[in-house]
Amino acid sequence: MPESGKGLAAQVADKLGHAIAAGTHAPGAVLRTEDLEVRFTVSRTVVREAVQALQSKRLLRSSPRVGLTVRPVADWHLYDPDVIRWRLDGPARTELLDDLTELRGAVEPAATAAAARRADRDQRKRLLECSAHMRAAAATRDRAAFLEADIAFHRLILTMSANPLFAQLAPVTEQLLRGRAALKLLPAAPDPADAARHDAVAIAVAAADPATAETAMRAVVAESLADIHMRLHAREVQV
Repeated sequence: MPESGKGLAAQVADKLGHAIAAGTHAPGAVLRTEDLEVRFTVSRTVVREAVQALQSKRLLRSSPRVGLTVRPVADWHLYDPDVIRWRLDGPARTELLDDLTELRGAVEPAATAAAARRADRDQRKRLLECSAHMRAAAATRDRAAFLEADIAFHRLILTMSANPLFAQLAPVTEQLLRGRAALKLLPAAPDPADAARHDAVAIAVAAADPATAETAMRAVVAESLADIHMRLHAREVQV
């Protein structure tokens, strides 16, 4: 199939994934291929590919006599970056932000302690460079650069842990950080204090000090959760 066909199937999967995550199609809802063809004005082949993508993420189940059924949320691949993105766009975004941040709080401090024990010299140097980029972006009020450096920082920490289970959670953290930006749950300009907290993590990891590194990362995650709640509360008050 041509690339345009693949792109079209991906677009249909994205729109349908958003609708399922938003509850437009609740768990147990039955979808018919013919209806999807009409709804998205696409061929059966495109719908089939889109459905296969959603089945691979366990949002849909196919059975011979029933057709396509929306699975319960607990069945979904909840760590899948697309699923996270769709859910962050949905009505349960606040609960999901809490859940993702709680997950970070359980994983990233332990991963940081492991990184302080196991990382090689080059990795420690790169982590310090990431925190320096965050500091520079905060100084110039460059939100885009700060976000990219922040994502790179946390991805590197999880990789440096040398624990492949931790490392595979990097896309989860990335989607959380990008989701906060998309939902406008970040400061108008990068916070130098946030850069300083990341500096503390990098310095402790570079010094091979697991206890201090773990404590510093706990401070990063705790402040992130507090900031999310503060901004959500301010938004509710304005409404």
